[in-house]
Amino acid sequence: MKDLMEKLKEQTLQGNDCYLVALIESEGSTPRSSGAYMLVNERGWVAGTVGGGAMEYAAVQEAQNKLAEGQCKSYQKRFDLTPAAGMACGGYCGLQFCYLPANKATEILVEYILYQLAGDCPWWLLLPLGEGEILVQEYLPLKKHQGIFEQDGREYFAQQYNYDGKVFIFGAGHVARELVPLLCHVGFTCEVFDDREEFADPAVFPEAHRVMQVDYTQLEAACRPTFKDYAVVMTRGHIHDANCERFLLKTSVPYIGIMGSRTKAKLAQEALLAEGYSKQDLDRITTPIGLDIGSETPAEIAVSIAAQLIRVRSRRS
Repeated sequence: MKDLMEKLKEQTLQGNDCYLVALIESEGSTPRSSGAYMLVNERGWVAGTVGGGAMEYAAVQEAQNKLAEGQCKSYQKRFDLTPAAGMACGGYCGLQFCYLPANKATEILVEYILYQLAGDCPWWLLLPLGEGEILVQEYLPLKKHQGIFEQDGREYFAQQYNYDGKVFIFGAGHVARELVPLLCHVGFTCEVFDDREEFADPAVFPEAHRVMQVDYTQLEAACRPTFKDYAVVMTRGHIHDANCERFLLKTSVPYIGIMGSRTKAKLAQEALLAEGYSKQDLDRITTPIGLDIGSETPAEIAVSIAAQLIRVRSRRS
């Protein structure tokens, strides 16, 4: 969503009216679930996706035509994905086309959404079903993170953001440099910590929420992971790993992943057991981190870690 809003900001400042197209309902073998977005201007696709293929192409043309006509408004449309309609997926999908003219109101809306995305508190994006304006609210009485919500006699597709925690990454080496942009691309918020000044460089991690040089024995002063966060430990040695583990085991963070060989992990855990930590304490730790996909290079290891975090997040939701 952040990338999409930054693109919308660019388009607005350039004077280009746009449609924010959202997949709000689907049935059958549709390529994406509800909550997918794309941005379209009069020249065509700008950013995002609602599933690709013939359906997305048709939606882009639909938005382009409306913009070219010059009589734009927000509206909802259902797309048939059955073979009879020339689609192989089967089923149908409902798209909401939200018209966003290049004016001050859109600029203010985008800035506010970017401000909310940069924060720590949960919030909701409400898209009108049919005509109406996009709203941002801090609280809605919905049990899930998205759904249809009625307010003031109008229905909205509501989606919650910032309900998930941050990924605290300890160690800013080669794998972290591959992992952070990948995690940010799939919707995680990352904070990176390293005890080496040359590695704790914000310029190397432009997507990260925060990059900080720390002392691994004094992490309490640097961060406070909570029950909704994730911790990834990938320091340069088992001594530093153990220092991070000592700190993390005192917090409520439910996912603690340690990168490295089984030998490195064993050394760190033996040190903790000798200090009185229980096997139950150490069972909170996932090591080695990542799904077993035969990864070897830093990029491949990053993919395996990201995949595991996606799975953990999905099970939480």
